[in-house]
Amino acid sequence: MYNLVIMRTIDRTVIKESIEELKDLQKKVSHRRFVLRIQMLIFLKEYPRKPLKEIAKILHLHYDTLKKWWKKYKEGGLEGLLEWKVKGYPGKMKEEQLKEFEKELNEKGFRSQKEMMKWIYERFGIKYCQQGISNLMKRIGAKKKVGRRVNVKKDEKKEKEFKEKRFKEIARENPDKEIFFMTNRDSD
Repeated sequence: MYNLVIMRTIDRTVIKESIEELKDLQKKVSHRRFVLRIQMLIFLKEYPRKPLKEIAKILHLHYDTLKKWWKKYKEGGLEGLLEWKVKGYPGKMKEEQLKEFEKELNEKGFRSQKEMMKWIYERFGIKYCQQGISNLMKRIGAKKKVGRRVNVKKDEKKEKEFKEKRFKEIARENPDKEIFFMTNRDSD
């Protein structure tokens, strides 16, 4: 008894771009995930007799993945193939809750991540772990405040005298230039 295997052939004339154009695009794509998609088109164009299953094996991808990509290309061209609709995890808090948390963070601040976790749980009933709070801070662009190191032997009076003396020297050396200095205390 013989098994008849029917290999579906795909119409490769649908691929409008040349191999050179595809190879250039492959170098310029914004993300690595699109490289294999373009590679699939290159293989389909270069090897017109190879079935999609063999190209899937060459690229170390599942046949179904290539079928989906081919369908995307047929329906939407390169734009359709290189479209990425996947969105990241939106987070546990809703938009209004996140705004309220940011307001609290900016106005009153928190001493620690544990304090943040407690405030979020008491206010919204949402539990966060330490890493979750770190990810939340990164997502909203918040950075922890870190104090600068200060020399314990620092003499404020000598520092002020040095700055005033140095300013006068620089001003004397550059009489034709306008020179402005601002110390930390001046900005207060």
